[in-house]
Amino acid sequence: MIDMTMDALRAAIGLEPGGDSTRVHAGVHTDSRLIEAGGVFVALPGENTDGHRFLGSVARRGGRVAIVSMDSAEIQAQGWATDQELQALTLLQVPDPQLALGQLAKAHLRQLREKSVAGQGHLKLVAGITGSAGKTTTKDLTRQLLSTLGPTVAPQGSFNNEIGLPLTVLEADAETQYLVLEMGASKPGDLRYLTDIAPLDLATVLMVGTAHLESYESVEGLAAEKSEILTNLGPNAVAILNADDPRVEAMSGRTSGRLLYFSARKSSPVQATSVRVDQDSRVSFHLQLPDGQAEVKLRLIGAHHLTNALAAAAMAHLAGMSCVDIARVLNAATPQSEHRMNLVHLADGVDLIDDAYNANPDSVRAALDVLSKYSQSRRVVAVLGDMLELGHTSPQLHGEIGRYAASLGIPVIVGVGPMSKNLVNAYSALNREGELHHTMDEVAAGRLLQEVVRHRDLILIKGSHGSNLWKLAQNIEERGRVR
Repeated sequence: MIDMTMDALRAAIGLEPGGDSTRVHAGVHTDSRLIEAGGVFVALPGENTDGHRFLGSVARRGGRVAIVSMDSAEIQAQGWATDQELQALTLLQVPDPQLALGQLAKAHLRQLREKSVAGQGHLKLVAGITGSAGKTTTKDLTRQLLSTLGPTVAPQGSFNNEIGLPLTVLEADAETQYLVLEMGASKPGDLRYLTDIAPLDLATVLMVGTAHLESYESVEGLAAEKSEILTNLGPNAVAILNADDPRVEAMSGRTSGRLLYFSARKSSPVQATSVRVDQDSRVSFHLQLPDGQAEVKLRLIGAHHLTNALAAAAMAHLAGMSCVDIARVLNAATPQSEHRMNLVHLADGVDLIDDAYNANPDSVRAALDVLSKYSQSRRVVAVLGDMLELGHTSPQLHGEIGRYAASLGIPVIVGVGPMSKNLVNAYSALNREGELHHTMDEVAAGRLLQEVVRHRDLILIKGSHGSNLWKLAQNIEERGRVR
């Protein structure tokens, strides 16, 4: 929530002062449905619509300021708002509202830090998290840890891009003590842009995999992009690195800040030993921190959450939490974001693991490992959608997933989407026993599951967001049954 004069707001987004010293104390949104009295609306162009279309609604909801790229005559000509509605708004016209959103967030965070130094605010720490997989869960764990220390702001879901990150920054106010940011990198330059908006006190890198390879020449190129989260760190900031990933460990030379490593395989300041995985794929370990040791048993499903928990523990340790308190919170931590390894009990004894928000080769392998663990006691069904943004390597990487599923002995595979045909074919080519199906979309997959699923089956649904498998998972969960 911003608290600045209108002139300061104008200056933040690159406009000349207008001689208006009245204060704007309000939330900033790109969704007109969230606007409240006095609110600031940023009219962004979208894939399916244009934010300018909703300016009339913003005015009727009591919005005060609208950052736009069109003038009032253009807006009225389109029939998106009346003259009376536009008169109720202060229109701030800029060439690029999305860029203005980032500029406003940058100015807001700078102001929060200045207030904290002056004793008029409480912001203590800004933490950022990047990695090819695990960002959202690590963010959710970190939020649960830091919120025990004081007011904490972190994004809902995966608000980790050039729109989501500044919106998260703009949620913070003078009472916020901890700001936790998820930082994605779908193309070169993304992390440099995001860290320019939000310079970090703590920068955490989880792992480098094959997500978003479409925009990079190689995994090494992606690793170089991930390391950009470290380049703007000041001498008092800390880079938190996964010592179990050689590409991440090698990033240490990219920062002048301090270093803190975490590991489950080697001696590190933040370390997990005595790692165990139970029959429900929940991981337990002995947590070792510089200030002590404690036992942790995660409630999250999947051994891969060990890395996420260690990263979150490292951030909480640097925030001043004791090892005992960190373990206590981790033991009670629950999934916070939709469609991420959520176990749902359905009718007919059928269970669903909904991990349908997104997918890349690393996260799909992790999900299949979980499914394989359950297959020792029941029949399992893997519904796997296309993994997007993999570029020319996509057929090969889908094939590798098919072979991996076969090696684990997953008995039923349902591929969904054109690229997933490579997955099914690769599994079939190994001549392993398995029931293989392929459909082109989530609707057909839903109909197929009604025929395939049996009493007491466990279903995994996993796919990139654009594959729309989250819609299938959501539909099944709402109905409480497959059939």
